Amino acid sequence: MTASELIEQVQEQYQGELIQARTSSEVDAWIDVPPADVQQMAGFIMDAWPPVHLSTITGYDNGREIEILYHFVADGVSLTVRAAVPKDVNRIDTITPVVPAAVLYEREVMDLLGVTMVGHPDPRRLLLPEDWPEGDYPLRRHDVEDEEGPEDNG
Repeated sequence: MTASELIEQVQEQYQGELIQARTSSEVDAWIDVPPADVQQMAGFIMDAWPPVHLSTITGYDNGREIEILYHFVADGVSLTVRAAVPKDVNRIDTITPVVPAAVLYEREVMDLLGVTMVGHPDPRRLLLPEDWPEGDYPLRRHDVEDEEGPEDNG
């Protein structure tokens, strides 16, 4: 299967909301879904192309929101599902009920980016020590201007 064929199947068969679906090559597909639909999309992927492998879950602070990226391999295609979580919401449903292998990846995202995985079966810290300051997340962008004041170029 090619990435284009996979995207066509998603567009024809997926019952949830799609924000965007595209390919970047014949083996790379990207799907953007609302945060509320991420568990439904993960279930769809797991059912549509077994066996599916969850490679990892990563996250990125783009300044306005936290992008959670779920990296799957489905039928030879690298499929990335992206959900953008607004920083003022800071929560997304766990995908562990449909993808049990997500348990450690989601704990890592919670530790490093501070996004709560609602319904996660084991939300303990994974990487950071227990005495790490609450609200301090190593992969969150920090506005240097806010912390240090405006830069003086004169």
